[in-house]
This record gives sequence, structure tokens and C-alpha cells, in this order.
Amino acid sequence: MSKAWVSGVLLCLLTAAAPAAAPMAVPAGVQVAPPVWAPQADGTPTGLRDLRGQVVLVDFWASWCAPCLQSLPQLEQWYQTLRARGFTVLAVNVDTDRAKALAFLKRKPVTFPVVYDPEGWWPEQYGVGGMPASYVVDGQGKLRAVHSGYNEKDLPRIRQEIEALLSERGNAQ
Repeated sequence: MSKAWVSGVLLCLLTAAAPAAAPMAVPAGVQVAPPVWAPQADGTPTGLRDLRGQVVLVDFWASWCAPCLQSLPQLEQWYQTLRARGFTVLAVNVDTDRAKALAFLKRKPVTFPVVYDPEGWWPEQYGVGGMPASYVVDGQGKLRAVHSGYNEKDLPRIRQEIEALLSERGNAQ
């Protein structure tokens, strides 16, 4: 594990009680989202390229992340209501012990794809500093928005971003 990843985890632990969902600028020079390619629980590799053409919210989470207890059910609700329009979630779990992640998902089940990255490779590629962290990717694979943390009052704005991209996608078809 890299020093930057360990620093990010420490930052998350220090800020886990602070549920702010601050919008962040798309990282300078980043236009295409890093591809994310990791195994699901059954070992099937899954990544952004499998979801090309859809609006994807890439969400980094961990079982030890208190705000993730709130954010994953919200993402599941959005997935259920928007998937017919071309929206999906790709959840990237970073627990080093997959059993803890699976126990978390038993308490907070989701139906969207969940991949596992215990080495922390993908959070490092995205520059994740705390959890949950969400990256909105359009149908062409371009990173369109970044959100760090979780705050219920920010949900309408994030949903609006997703809806706008779904509308763009619909107009392009």
C-alpha cells in the first residue's frame, strides 16, 4: 500500500464523523476517468469499460466508514429508480478483509456492481482523500463531477447532476 493511500485512510478515519459532502473540482488534467477494473465477490472482473454508454457513479467505500452506512442505501435507491434510463453505480470497496465488506453488505444490501480493491490501487488513481468519495462519469467515460463525504442536503444537487447527464445521454441517442 502506498503512503498516499495510508494518509487518505487516516484522513477518512479522522473525518468519518463529519458528514460533509463537499463538491470538488474535477482533478486538473483529468478528462477520462481512470478505468477501474477489479473483481466482484464471485471473482468476475468488472470495470468502467463494461458500463460504457451509461452514466456511472463510481463510489469508494469501506466497512469502517460510518457515512457509508447512509450513502450506500441512497445510491441503491437512485440505482433502482434511474437504471432504466442508463444510470448505474460501480462501488469500489477498499477493505483489506473482504469478510468485513460482505458483512456490511449483508446489513446494507445493494444490487449494483461492487468490486473489491484491498490494495487501494483505484482510490490512489482517483486521488481519494476520504470516504465515501463519489465520481460521476458520463457515457463516454469522462469524469464530470467529484464529491467527497456524505450530507443529505447535498443529495438533490448530486441527483440533479446525474439527471442532467442522463438527459444529455438521451438526447444523443
